[in-house]
Amino acid sequence: MATSSVPVVVVASDAAPPSPTGTLRWLYNAPTDLLIGCGLGSLPLLFLTYFVEPHFTGQFAVAFYAVALVCNYPHYAATWHRACARPADRVRYGRVLAWSAMLTLAALLLIHAHPPLLVWAFTLYVFWSPWHYTGQNYGLALMFARRNGVTVLDQTLTRWLWVAFALPYVMLLTAFNSGSSADPLLLSAGVPPAVTSLLIGVGGLLFLTISVRIGRTVINRHGWRAAGPTLALLGTQALWFIPAAIIALAGKTVLQVRYSSGMLAVLHSAQYLWVTSYYAHRESGARWRPWRYALFLFAVGIALFLPGPWVASLVCGVDFTTSFLTFTALVNIHHFILDGAVWKLREPRVAAVLVQDGAATDNTDIAPPKPIWHKLGLAAAVVGLTLLAGLDLVKFVLGGRLTNTSDLLQALRLNPNDALITARLARAALAAGDRLRAREALERTIALNPYDADSQAMLGQMLIEQGEYQAAYRHYQAFHEHLPNNVTALVNLGTLAAQQGAESDAVAAWERAVHLDPDGQPIAWANLGDAYMRAGRPQDAAQAYEQALRSLPPAAAQRLEWMLKLGDAYLNLRTFDQAAASYAHAFDAAQEAGNAVLASSAATRQAGLDAARQNLPQAIARFQLALQLAEDSGDAYAQGAAWYEYALLLAQQAAPAEFVYAACLQAEAHFGETPRGAAVKPTVAARRAAVEHKLGAQAAAIRARLRDISTAARRWRP
Repeated sequence: MATSSVPVVVVASDAAPPSPTGTLRWLYNAPTDLLIGCGLGSLPLLFLTYFVEPHFTGQFAVAFYAVALVCNYPHYAATWHRACARPADRVRYGRVLAWSAMLTLAALLLIHAHPPLLVWAFTLYVFWSPWHYTGQNYGLALMFARRNGVTVLDQTLTRWLWVAFALPYVMLLTAFNSGSSADPLLLSAGVPPAVTSLLIGVGGLLFLTISVRIGRTVINRHGWRAAGPTLALLGTQALWFIPAAIIALAGKTVLQVRYSSGMLAVLHSAQYLWVTSYYAHRESGARWRPWRYALFLFAVGIALFLPGPWVASLVCGVDFTTSFLTFTALVNIHHFILDGAVWKLREPRVAAVLVQDGAATDNTDIAPPKPIWHKLGLAAAVVGLTLLAGLDLVKFVLGGRLTNTSDLLQALRLNPNDALITARLARAALAAGDRLRAREALERTIALNPYDADSQAMLGQMLIEQGEYQAAYRHYQAFHEHLPNNVTALVNLGTLAAQQGAESDAVAAWERAVHLDPDGQPIAWANLGDAYMRAGRPQDAAQAYEQALRSLPPAAAQRLEWMLKLGDAYLNLRTFDQAAASYAHAFDAAQEAGNAVLASSAATRQAGLDAARQNLPQAIARFQLALQLAEDSGDAYAQGAAWYEYALLLAQQAAPAEFVYAACLQAEAHFGETPRGAAVKPTVAARRAAVEHKLGAQAAAIRARLRDISTAARRWRP
């Protein structure tokens, strides 16, 4: 039951007179009303949710799904019964029924045609759900106060009571929007942690202050017994929502869906059925048939949620899970709208039943007996919906057995168009080492739901690992087309584009990635730096390398290599002091870490910088140190690089040709020892051939004495 968003004004005519015996006026009886209606049974059930459920996730999922069939789904039907059971109600609420149903239908068609819109509808549903629960708790608190003659709740105090109920919801909503969302179906405002703490702290203090003030006022005027149910509901409101705020204050992730489809949804639905069944009983009078009412709620509840997704998936080929979530979100939103229209304590008919214990029967509204064919049709519909509910439950149970391939396949036989189950089948196949079946399942998943980022990423990674780079490139292009803001996909798309020679596409992908996540993508920044250097844009490259280093953890292995690249960018900009600082930092860190390869590379760069500054003795000394470090490392590529850079310097400084030739021979030999050297070996060979041509017949003699001449070359001084 909900109230309007504006606090309900309590007037004397709405309130029932106090019982002459001083006893409380319950709907059913004290235990039922306190445990279900006032929510005092929430504590043990919420204990299960917070402390037991994480250890038995699969079992709880099945239990919640079964409870939804007999509790959650029927509670939606109770609203329809309230709005449509009597002809007078159908007339009274016909307008809201018509426009809300048309909007819901339009939204269903739109989201099925364009699934990315689901995130907006689902976020609205999840954020609105606890406000819906709040409205029901507040309405029931007023109902009990009026039933028991709590007249102290005047207009002002009623407004403060509304504020007290609203504050836990505000705290919960703040927790929902703290930081980034961990659920791809939910949006978040990204409230900073400091702001979250402030809002929750202030909200909690205000809630406590207002609740104590209201409690003292009501108790002093009417005593504990009369105030008990209203204050119990205020306590239930705090118990339902404030723990999430405490979790957010502790810096942990709040699972928003838990507050719309978990234990709170069960508690809310039970509370709703408790009050609506009482109202329906009073409204029906002698015509009350509890089993007929329960059957109506069960059948209509199933009809609202299950036939639509099954038809959409089996007939139209739509992903079942996406369709089911769409129906879940939109049917709930429709329920929130309709519920707010039909349950208002200021409405005389509602107040007469729930506050004054009057009867709501109206003989003019008694429907004539239904013909036999109508009854048979309804019976067939109920049987069909029951069978569908059973089939759906079996599919849910089979599809929830994450590691059992045979059960997952059986669930797919019941409905082959469920991307959630095919994704689970892919993971189970990967765990079993069956990469072929995993790939087939992932391809099926993406065909059904191309917006499944996890499955898209898994298939892309599988293609890369198998060396199918062209297929991976095409895959990531399609991945990006459907999920243009997925940063991981953008980074991989850029890398694959660069491998395929599409440099401009690679740069565009990396630039988009760092625009979306400027502080969390060091690889993309470093790749951009490399691309900018290749494009002759050292200024942009320097900025990219600087950002990459800022984003990188201090102990990351790439730090020294990127520091050297930053120095190269500074060197191209002829900002020699900054280049020298970068090279020196990298050299010292590499020496400290015992990384002779990087130390050799840093020394080579330092030598090149010294040569650019015309400090030739220092340059020669650093080159010779680089040669020694490379030799100590035992890395063939590092030795080849050091010898080749040394050969270039020797040639520039007019060193003896035999030294240049020996250095080229050493570089060529070392590059030939490693597959990494294949890319640069032709360049070295060309340089060696040019020197060899210049030496003529002397080249053979140098080859014969290569070791001695190489040693002399390493000792050369300008």
